[in-house]
Amino acid sequence: MADVDTVTPEESPAEERSRLEEVRAVRLQKLEALKAAGMRPYDDRYERTHVLADARQVAADQESDDPESGRLVSVAGRVMMRRVFGKLVFVHLQDGSGRCQVVLDAGTMGDEAVQQFQDFVDLGDHVGFEGRTARTKKGEPSVWASGWTFLSKSLLPLPEKWSGLSDLEARQRERYLDLVSNPETRERFRLRSRFVKELRRYLDERGFEEVDTPILQTKVTGALAKPFVTHHNAMDMRCVLRIAPETWLKQCVAGGMDRVYEVARCFRNEGMSPAHLQDFTMVEWYAAYWNYQDNMDFTEGLLLHLVDVLLGKREIEVEGRTIDFDTPWPRIAMRDLILRDSGIDYAELETADDVRQAIRDKGIQLEAEGVDQMSRGNLIDQLYKKVSRPQLVNPTFVTDHPIDLSPLARMNDQDPTRVDRYQLVVNGWEIINAYSELVDPLDQRARFEQQVAARDAGDEETLPLDEDYLRCMEHGMPPMSGWGMGVERVVALLTGQDNLREVTLFPLLKPLDKSDEPAAAAPAAKEATTDEGETMSDEHRALLGSPADDVDALGITPERARELFDEHVKTPSLRRQMEQASVVMGAMARKLGTNEEAWRLLGLLHNLDFDEVKEPERHCLVTAEILGREGVHPAGIHAIAAHNDKGLVATGIRCVSVIDHAVSAAEAVVGLIHAACQVLPSKDVQDLKVKSVRKRFKNPKFAANVERDLIERCAGAGLELEAFLALAVEALQQEPVSEA
Repeated sequence: MADVDTVTPEESPAEERSRLEEVRAVRLQKLEALKAAGMRPYDDRYERTHVLADARQVAADQESDDPESGRLVSVAGRVMMRRVFGKLVFVHLQDGSGRCQVVLDAGTMGDEAVQQFQDFVDLGDHVGFEGRTARTKKGEPSVWASGWTFLSKSLLPLPEKWSGLSDLEARQRERYLDLVSNPETRERFRLRSRFVKELRRYLDERGFEEVDTPILQTKVTGALAKPFVTHHNAMDMRCVLRIAPETWLKQCVAGGMDRVYEVARCFRNEGMSPAHLQDFTMVEWYAAYWNYQDNMDFTEGLLLHLVDVLLGKREIEVEGRTIDFDTPWPRIAMRDLILRDSGIDYAELETADDVRQAIRDKGIQLEAEGVDQMSRGNLIDQLYKKVSRPQLVNPTFVTDHPIDLSPLARMNDQDPTRVDRYQLVVNGWEIINAYSELVDPLDQRARFEQQVAARDAGDEETLPLDEDYLRCMEHGMPPMSGWGMGVERVVALLTGQDNLREVTLFPLLKPLDKSDEPAAAAPAAKEATTDEGETMSDEHRALLGSPADDVDALGITPERARELFDEHVKTPSLRRQMEQASVVMGAMARKLGTNEEAWRLLGLLHNLDFDEVKEPERHCLVTAEILGREGVHPAGIHAIAAHNDKGLVATGIRCVSVIDHAVSAAEAVVGLIHAACQVLPSKDVQDLKVKSVRKRFKNPKFAANVERDLIERCAGAGLELEAFLALAVEALQQEPVSEA
């Protein structure tokens, strides 16, 4: 019963499925043969005397190379490799501790035992061995087997190669194979475990007590973010998943637990990116009678301790940057930082409209949606994230935030427009948010009322008025300070990862099998909403329809689409950009298994009115009128119109479907690729490397006009950013478009 032990990465998906079916069929035959030979293919336990790393060390340390003088051991693990040399079989066995070689010698075990091993055992099977430790003639520490026991049969083969850009999503989707195949992955997650364990020990030894607070809640609390909403059927009430445990922990302090912390699972219904997770682990702590200055001192000591214990060094490399954790860490006021980086002094701007106008006057393009509805505080926060935060590489405390950005922080005694707060930023990532807590219930009520007013004005990321928390405050709270820290972000920094999913064992991913998705209830006609939860306008609803997956449903022929393209698009660079978007859309359609011709046409037509329309708020609406007259399906028109972020307020049209996100991502990524080609000596896309595009994407100063948030909409089409960049580059290399 011959078997091929691994799946080669060069196979197409169809070829891989076919091969896996063949391999599985062969292994099922071996399963029956095992039973016929009187072996249990799935045993219940195995008594080990040593893990493999220890057995290997015993063999390495012993003086004699004679197996007869070695220590008798029992080991078990997964078969990762085997080589046959006549009557000898060399096996690489792997368990949680590492690997060790096992040698099967027909001269000592007998021909039948060795032959059965070769007949029944495949790579990936779990096997136990008894034998003595010794070194081979080449000096390799090994276990010389005297017997073996079958423990568990694998029906599918291990991958031959599992690392690399093209397999990023596969490694995250089937993390168990990543763990089996890549020792560095196992070590990364072990470091995460040690990080949490050491952090707990540090806090415990300094008088902190660990507590648990609710994950399922009746109101949004603890942080400015959009929640996941669910419903409790038995009590017939709306519930939300915890955004942060802050207010609960403060209630513990109010109750007399002076120092508390929680390692809390939190959930935020926000966009997907390498630096954001919807489901993540946060550590929060609060200490009575401390202020934010005490907090900064404590934090610096805590994180330095973790870096020293876990890494043994204070300089690490991340994305080609050297991050130096040595102290002292700079402490810079947010006002000073933004003034330095943008020339805007927000302290002199009283209203949200004043801040908005100053940002426009400086020609700064904020990346967030809904800028015209944002409150003053959130505008300042978005400005900071745009111009300042990406430049902070070494650990930096950003302090003294504006009061309207910090509804739960204590007002500064000298300046009532700011609060006693800091954020710790490393490599452009905020990893800690902290402040002197607000304990004045009257001040807190006024802040909550301001948040409610901002929400009524259209700002979604605000807090509701929390009467339960206010009642606790009115019973009296001591002065206190605390912080929240995202575990994934810190571990990603310490392990040199640029994607938080690489430090999350099982990240949230769209299911490959649509049948795995829960059935969605049909929305009432008068309450149709976008993905952002906003009620659609009649105009918006009229543009929506079923997904434009079929070219017949799209309502336009390729010939007519080309006629419109030639009629309306005259600028050579724009023609090149739209044709490249068409190529990328075609590649996306092939990847996702939808109608390639329909997607190509949408890519070709997406900027049809750009040469003719000068007002950003009307861009795409003229295209919508043209395509509407041509009878193009509303879903296709919507997909084109939704990519115009600059006109979002005027149109009210947002990305809601897979095809919407695909158009946005495709039209933006070709701009980045074109810019990346221009810095090459040849300027030829054939010479462009995917890793170069990834590097350029992460540098906001390179091709600053490229809307990277649109490129990240590939996630809405079910594609990881790294995989999407590779797909786009490869598509344009296979189907180059003339620059003329």
